[in-house]
Amino acid sequence: MNFNRNLFVLASVQLLLSAVGLSQNSSDTTLTLDMQMRVRSEWRDGYKVAMDSETLGELVTVQRSRMALKGKWKSFDYKLGAQDVRTFGGPTGETQGTIGISEAWWSTEMTNGMRLKVGRQEIKFDNERIVGAVDWSNPGRFLDGVRWDRKKEDPSKGNTTVAVTWDELRETRRYMVYHRAMIGKKNNKLTFLFFDQDSETEPSPQFTTGFTTRFQIGTRAWFATEAYVQNWPESTSASLSLQDRRDMVIADLGWNGDDGHNWQVGIDLLDEGFAPFLGTNHRHYGWMDQFYVGTTRTQGLTDLRLRHTGPLNFRPLDPLGDKVSWGVAAHHFRAQAMGDLLGNELDLWITGNKDGALTWHVGFSVFDATERHIERQGEVPAGMWSDAAGRIQHWGWVSLNFTPSIVLK
Repeated sequence: MNFNRNLFVLASVQLLLSAVGLSQNSSDTTLTLDMQMRVRSEWRDGYKVAMDSETLGELVTVQRSRMALKGKWKSFDYKLGAQDVRTFGGPTGETQGTIGISEAWWSTEMTNGMRLKVGRQEIKFDNERIVGAVDWSNPGRFLDGVRWDRKKEDPSKGNTTVAVTWDELRETRRYMVYHRAMIGKKNNKLTFLFFDQDSETEPSPQFTTGFTTRFQIGTRAWFATEAYVQNWPESTSASLSLQDRRDMVIADLGWNGDDGHNWQVGIDLLDEGFAPFLGTNHRHYGWMDQFYVGTTRTQGLTDLRLRHTGPLNFRPLDPLGDKVSWGVAAHHFRAQAMGDLLGNELDLWITGNKDGALTWHVGFSVFDATERHIERQGEVPAGMWSDAAGRIQHWGWVSLNFTPSIVLK
């Protein structure tokens, strides 16, 4: 009840600020109406959870509709947004949906490049391994809290963010400190993240810290690393008492080729028990994401991957977009520290953009799982492990995303 009351108060403040803004001189105020209608139809046959041959696939359609007022009044910025998310189809053919506030915040500019933002907002850092917005999902992710940013004029001195968020329903507080600095003249980057989750309802590490780097190698190549460490209380549970530290290390090597063709090879190494928490894992571990979607703890993972993206010059697709591109990614999954083979995945997609407001995506993924992966996932009875491992899991989808923006004042 208190949570809903807080949202109502925030919404009232946004409407008041909007009304005040409309009454000011046009030179002092701006007001924009942002809208989104995203519709995606999916064929799910093993998506998220491996399935045996006796379980049928399903065709579902998911949609997300958003509308938000975004404005500026003197040194204040504000935004009030609502969304409706729905799923159609599935085995029962029923429609499930929710309507609620997606964003409700105000911010103010301060001296020396500082900014304060209060309310429900989107927070994401770096590649969103630890803190991300999960925009691929239907509801997305928005956090309630206070955020302080400082952006210095000299990029080499860096930008700093400090945020405190809370979730009253789950009795969870999160504390974040993030700093980013640019090094040299080639867009080289070094970042630091401290993340602490204090939860009364789910196990949480004492803290998570990490560094990320990105360096140019000549004019075309680049190298990036990410490393995070979690410290868990030894008394969390019997399964955690043997080790109170969990690591995640990522390395990527990329090559920017001719005519927009880009290549990337990488490896992810995760310890057993490392918790991604607010990470957007779906974007890193394959579209199928048989390992992390809907979970907070892992059983350890090695992910060897190869990715290519490039333009698609196919004349029949010209009416569908100004820029049409395609991509392919291959994943080789093993248990922790190059352990047992878990499976291989291939992701294919085509995407286009029309006039900046309409984007479309077509994607298809296949996942060839081993019995070891079926056993780890724990969703299929032991007698059906071999049957499920012999079935190629797959997921296909078509998505349209319309995001017009109208300047009202």
